[in-house]
Amino acid sequence: MNAVTTVPPRRVWWLAAGFIVWCVALAALYAIHAIGCAFGWSAGALRWTLVLVFIAHLVVIGWMWGRFAKGAPDPGSGETGSFLHTAIVWTTITAFASGVLALGPPLLLSACI
Repeated sequence: MNAVTTVPPRRVWWLAAGFIVWCVALAALYAIHAIGCAFGWSAGALRWTLVLVFIAHLVVIGWMWGRFAKGAPDPGSGETGSFLHTAIVWTTITAFASGVLALGPPLLLSACI
């Protein structure tokens, strides 16, 4: 019979961390876009600000991806820890990819209408 292994709650939070950063990026990009358009920022300044904020969020998600991809599962958690580690790596990859696919292309559109 397999013994039940527990995983510390702080490890489970990492499962959602990539998408939490993705959500912050979405909110930040839309807020900056709205503020820039409302206050009449030049199209170049607004676009560069949006691109820099977008890249900053991708760097954070990429850092998390690298941190977990290079790390090893918690040996004390057994198979559960190994599964959680793999799930964290793949959800972080998914957050990165969906950030590029969902948040990147709108940066190519006209800044304000």
